[in-house]
Amino acid sequence: MSDNDKIPVVSIIMRSYNRADTIKRTIDSVIAQDFKNFELIVIDDGSTDKSVEISSSFKDSRIRIIRHEKNKGNAAALNTGLDNIHGEWFTLLDSDDEMVVPNALSTLLNLPKEIDPLINAITCNCIDTQTGTFSGLGLDHDQYLDAKEIIQKCRGEHWGLTKTFLLQGDRLNEDLTGMEGFLWYKINKRAKRYYLHRGLRLYHTEGEDRITNIEYQNKRAYNRSIAILNEKEYLEDYRIYGRDSYKDLLFSAAFSFIAYNDKKKAFQVFLKLITLRSGRIRALIILSGFIFGKTFFEQLRKFKRQNFHFKIK
Repeated sequence: MSDNDKIPVVSIIMRSYNRADTIKRTIDSVIAQDFKNFELIVIDDGSTDKSVEISSSFKDSRIRIIRHEKNKGNAAALNTGLDNIHGEWFTLLDSDDEMVVPNALSTLLNLPKEIDPLINAITCNCIDTQTGTFSGLGLDHDQYLDAKEIIQKCRGEHWGLTKTFLLQGDRLNEDLTGMEGFLWYKINKRAKRYYLHRGLRLYHTEGEDRITNIEYQNKRAYNRSIAILNEKEYLEDYRIYGRDSYKDLLFSAAFSFIAYNDKKKAFQVFLKLITLRSGRIRALIILSGFIFGKTFFEQLRKFKRQNFHFKIK
């Protein structure tokens, strides 16, 4: 093998925490790829099951396992992966998902050769295992995709490859869970991204982890909302290009502030919403929260969970 062959073209980051029941199928889907010049970096985030043993059973020099002695959370695991990549491109693959076809990587890597050598980020769709339909919504054909269109059109779960240089040293804030969107927002502002309207990753939704501790949810949502409101450029772009998403972000922030008994911050968001066209219904709901307090929002969260399924990404 030449020295060039030893330098991976693609770095695949796989975060894992107690995924002994799924991680083998995920790694199998990577090894089955017809494009062979990759590295798979498995970040075991302090698993207490047999996840590490299963990962280590693959005798493949392209697989590296990095272990956190204690569970640090998804953001920390992702950052560990980003700090250790060698590839020209990188991608994330959850340890309960799969690359749906053996030519998933080669299909994506061929796009710059076939369409435009300046393409440095590629997005495709995923297939939801419960519905058999695309999990990524808002797009219906192959196209270039800029940051404005991503804000306006894209919802749900997508996948793809990104040139490593687009990171420019940025990482996730490890104190805030669920903040991957900020990292991708920064990357998308720099990228020449292309979207392929094909499902190349299986997105397993039948076993999604659920955190049921209400106090933990409230604290995490509170911290996340403060971080969102501090991202001035992010919010301004959403205000201009994605007004519905902007109102959703503000409403969710106010929701979490009241649930965490911080009515002062909730009132600040209320004032922003009340001035927005079609934002007044949300503002009235927040006003109800001032009157009825935390219990009202816990009941509203329960209702929303039972009747709606959406994710802002």
